[in-house]
Amino acid sequence: MGWANGLGVVPDCTPAVLAPMPAAWECDLSDDSLRWTPGVFEIFGLSPDEPLRRDDTVAMYTPESQAELKRLRDEAIATCGSFTFDAQIRRPDGEARWMRVTADVEVRDGKAAYLYGLKQDITHLKRD
Repeated sequence: MGWANGLGVVPDCTPAVLAPMPAAWECDLSDDSLRWTPGVFEIFGLSPDEPLRRDDTVAMYTPESQAELKRLRDEAIATCGSFTFDAQIRRPDGEARWMRVTADVEVRDGKAAYLYGLKQDITHLKRD
């Protein structure tokens, strides 16, 4: 587990515990449609059978995380760049969760076409 501790995904005090694995996501910038792997649905506390709307999922972010997401997302799209940040969400059942979001841009014809990346539940790192 030394490699995981070095990445900060497993607390040093619990080396035998494997952190939740990252889950993949994608956003088509032409229409803001989302595609998630099952792990992202788990983080958000949503059923994979439910329709996904970006506005609905962004509304689950705390106001601070929404503002940071907008800033980082807009910059990544404008510069065809990438970002990583820790976001707090509130699931439909009321439970607060933290996740680490990584994003990169797929460029087509010199323009940002997709955002894609990983989300990882890091709630265990944020609790005292």
